[in-house]
Amino acid sequence: MLAVVVGDVMALTMGVAGVLALANGRVAFPWLRGKVRRPGVWGTGALLLAATLATAHLVPFGVRTAIGLSGLVLIGLGHVWGPREMPPAE
Repeated sequence: MLAVVVGDVMALTMGVAGVLALANGRVAFPWLRGKVRRPGVWGTGALLLAATLATAHLVPFGVRTAIGLSGLVLIGLGHVWGPREMPPAE
């Protein structure tokens, strides 16, 4: 029972952080703000992880694993993928 409650709290936290990162272009966690280069990509990965945690007992293991790994890859890309280059103004 404790694992279900912890999983739900983690899913809610990651879901809110993902939505905020997509809406504001900033990561909600202060200790990650300087480390995340692409908040939109990070937020999408956080939403995928939140979906994985929220539906842990409803979807098959293989589907849940694929969605969770996709979220982890996107979170990692949000950290290492450099910011977009702005074209020079004419």
